[in-house]
Amino acid sequence: MSLRLAVAKQAGLDETLADQIDGYDSSAAGDLTDRQRVALRLADALMTQPGALDADLAAELHRHFSDAQILEITLDVMKWNYQKVLVALGTDSWVVPGELADFGFYDDGRFWVGTP
Repeated sequence: MSLRLAVAKQAGLDETLADQIDGYDSSAAGDLTDRQRVALRLADALMTQPGALDADLAAELHRHFSDAQILEITLDVMKWNYQKVLVALGTDSWVVPGELADFGFYDDGRFWVGTP
């Protein structure tokens, strides 16, 4: 499913920033701060190699974030990571073939795709 949380756009996400995030560990990262880069390293490790959560990454995280902030990032990543099961099982599908589609949530927890 190719969805992008609509509030991310409202908070300033554009394709340039999305590209910087994709390349956060390279020169493509542009203006990302060290704080942003270490948060992305944590997200990558949680999603792809939880064993990569070593003492060096932990120390770097603690230089930039409190314990509560690290926990919040971890829980957010885990919450949004459920779609990996759908992708692995081949049960995901494009909402708009070949394009990202915005989505968000109503107050009652239901979600919308496209426009609210």
